[in-house]
Amino acid sequence: MIKARFLQGIFVTLICLFIVAPIVSVTLGAFTETAYVVFPPKGFTFKWYMNAFRQGQAIDALLCSLGLAAASATIATVVAFGIANATRQHSSRLYGFLRALALMPAMLPAVFLGLALLVAYSWLRLRGLPALFVGHVIIAMPFALSMIAVGLSALNPQMESAARSLGASPRQVLFRITLPLIGWSVLSGWGFAFMVSFGALEVSLFLSSSTVVTLPVYIFASLEWMPMDPTLTAVASGVILLTLIVLVVSARVARLDRFLRR
Repeated sequence: MIKARFLQGIFVTLICLFIVAPIVSVTLGAFTETAYVVFPPKGFTFKWYMNAFRQGQAIDALLCSLGLAAASATIATVVAFGIANATRQHSSRLYGFLRALALMPAMLPAVFLGLALLVAYSWLRLRGLPALFVGHVIIAMPFALSMIAVGLSALNPQMESAARSLGASPRQVLFRITLPLIGWSVLSGWGFAFMVSFGALEVSLFLSSSTVVTLPVYIFASLEWMPMDPTLTAVASGVILLTLIVLVVSARVARLDRFLRR
């Protein structure tokens, strides 16, 4: 038994190192004093991080990604809640099909989905920021829907029935009973939708324009011309840090541990 636990601990440790090693190498590589990325870093300096803040295109791409991710996550969460709540209250085939349709983008290859959206938006003559926004809502919605559905499945429907029997309107039941009880799943769903939208590359590559460029697209395009530039690794490590912050906040504020126990 002790030997089995020891081997299991080693196996889990190796898996964690395999996942974390690229993140650590990219982050530490940005501290090198050389003009090219090297690991382990030679020397220690913050100049590449300071240089990243002086890159106007990178800052514009960052602001675009932040605004787009926040707006897409908000709309995706609102729509996902409507679908999840309707599916819970009405167990018909129509609502079941609607839920499956909303979850489908998470099951499709991202490149295929980006190409499909590009073809559809070209036919609809939808371009630029509106096309990118709708595309990000589509790819973020499955993650928000999954989290919200977990919260709704744990909700006791008798509490809503009791509120209605006491004269509460559907609006009062929604805002005073349902949402406060599943707020943790809504917030965590928004957090995951934000991270998916902020880091989306494939869909953004197909839908971005010359005037609307997200940060992942900017990093991907810059790799063609300066793949060993430490400034890019500094920008990439900033993306990693922001993603970790959103994940930690979602886990702490929204009490994500309740989702993991289910």
